[in-house]
Amino acid sequence: MAIAEKKLNLLSLDGGGIRGLSSLYILKHVMESINPDYPPKPCEYFDMIAGTSTGGLIAIMLGRLKMGVNECIDAYNTLATQAFTRKAYLPITLTGHVKERFDSKQLEAALKKAIADRLHDQDALLKDPDTSCRVVLCATRAGTSTTVALRSYCNERECSELYNTVKIWEAGRATSAASSFFDPITIGPNGQRFFDGATGANNPIRHLWMEAKDIWSAAPLEEQIGCIVSIGTGVPQVTRYETKGIGGLKTLKACVTETEYTKEEFAIEHSDLVANDRYFRFNVPDGLADIGLEKVAKIDLIVGITENHLAKDAVRERVQACAGSLSKSKGYTISKRPSSKTSAWEVTGLARAQVQGKFSIPHIEPYLL
Repeated sequence: MAIAEKKLNLLSLDGGGIRGLSSLYILKHVMESINPDYPPKPCEYFDMIAGTSTGGLIAIMLGRLKMGVNECIDAYNTLATQAFTRKAYLPITLTGHVKERFDSKQLEAALKKAIADRLHDQDALLKDPDTSCRVVLCATRAGTSTTVALRSYCNERECSELYNTVKIWEAGRATSAASSFFDPITIGPNGQRFFDGATGANNPIRHLWMEAKDIWSAAPLEEQIGCIVSIGTGVPQVTRYETKGIGGLKTLKACVTETEYTKEEFAIEHSDLVANDRYFRFNVPDGLADIGLEKVAKIDLIVGITENHLAKDAVRERVQACAGSLSKSKGYTISKRPSSKTSAWEVTGLARAQVQGKFSIPHIEPYLL
């Protein structure tokens, strides 16, 4: 059987504090739908991962540290528990300025430990000679409030000094330094000051698209895309504003964040990708919006709400379709091999990977090519 032409898979991860755990559980279901017994690592299927704020931290762990999803969930829980520890002193200065509520040193320590455990060097650079899974993080430059991309690779259009100098933990601090939560960070040889990218790029899908266009510029990007996956951290609730005047209630506005606007606009602009099951957006619609960004005690609730959403038939179908699209874009096929006593399946295609084990037919049938 001819091997299908390899296509690009891209992953976008929204910011959302502790609710980023919801994104990981959604991704866990996607990877398990590809292979329920031996779920692949996201870095083995995605060519580029973009993230903002805690989505950026997850992008680092999945793409730069090459973690599997379950490993990432454990590391994320540990990091969040350590990082979201309130400062012991009052969060307001004598002049009335609101201080950051959490100790940035705790976040730095947690990041450094996760990096050291994986790479044996807590000061390893974000720069990565392995470009099989590129990582891009969104941060905001203080002063100009412009969104800046921190990359594990060199973008020839804009290969800044930060590419050769920024450490993984510094990039993690920069993308996650949410206003009033963590102090901004100063990094790079010119002492650039950054805070998190959530203000203008909480949903980094547009920045992911622009980065991919720069890297894979030999042909129109639309022609090279196999699958784009965008994962949110809970749909924000609609907030009502009442303006009193003659006639009582005068206006009623739905206040929706940049995250949802970006989602809608991207889907409209790339309707062909949507129609052909090459763009998937996953986001839990109800229950997560009221959970504060720092509410570590709500971890079990976040997981429960997300799992309930994923159990819905329509959502399961979309997850399976996404898994099929990701697998197909990498040229993988699954075929049965004769075996004397055990059920053995050979995964063939670009990876030529062989796995042994028992696979149930319902998990395999959707991905037979």
